[in-house]
Amino acid sequence: MKVNYLLFFVGLLIFLACGRILSLDDFLFEPTEIDEYLRPEDFDAEWGTRFIIPDSLVESVTLTSMENTVYAFFVKGHPDSISNNQVTILYCHGKDENINRYWVRIEYLWEMGYNAFIFDYQGYGRSEGNPSGEALFSDGLEALRHLQERSDIDTSRIAYYGWSLGTFVASYLAADVYHPAALILEAAPASACAILQDAVLFNIPGSYVVEADFDNEARIADVMCPLFMMHGKADDFVVFERHVHRVWDNAVDPKRNLWVENASHDDIPEVLGPQYHQALIDFINDYVN
Repeated sequence: MKVNYLLFFVGLLIFLACGRILSLDDFLFEPTEIDEYLRPEDFDAEWGTRFIIPDSLVESVTLTSMENTVYAFFVKGHPDSISNNQVTILYCHGKDENINRYWVRIEYLWEMGYNAFIFDYQGYGRSEGNPSGEALFSDGLEALRHLQERSDIDTSRIAYYGWSLGTFVASYLAADVYHPAALILEAAPASACAILQDAVLFNIPGSYVVEADFDNEARIADVMCPLFMMHGKADDFVVFERHVHRVWDNAVDPKRNLWVENASHDDIPEVLGPQYHQALIDFINDYVN
């Protein structure tokens, strides 16, 4: 999820020189389209996917968002887990690739015993349409509605988990739509505008360049549920010192954090190992179960 800052800066200057303003939406989304999900040959080895979830526990789901078909998967938690599948995690993924890229994260949640629901945004994977701020919020809303309409889960125990770009969707749902049992934010930017300011090294008024209403810093104050934030202190995309406390300091109690010394933007679970699992389990046991 690293950005070539120099190329982006040069491109921005070219657009400005031509009398045009570059939309951040053109830079936030990096989808990959596919014709099928979960084929091992389509996975990069560096993603660390193990394909450990039995097919019998994976349900393919389609949603309709802004008149486009959006693809998703519901995964029943590990049947032998002590958590007994009582909690369901609505997982909002990052800006790259599609569901395949994040399946290893669903495997982690499955191992912990949690049900998990992951969906592709419009324009990602097999989902129709094009990604935008409006589209992502619509996609997240339809994913939540699907979970709330299921009869095989405890809808009072739905937690939202957002990673990077997905934190904007998760915090929007938590603040503006429906307060969940808990909110988990990993590598959360303060706002889309803050990402752009980091990239171009000088301030540009957000109203001129950001079409998406992506603002964790503002929304987090309206989140009225337990919050768990994780962030790598070596993150060079969403830089810890420039983003984390703008969100954390605005959040209300109860809240818990885990700042990981040697982790970057996308490797917190790998750096922490079993501690990642235990940190999530402890948080959910304390506030959800």
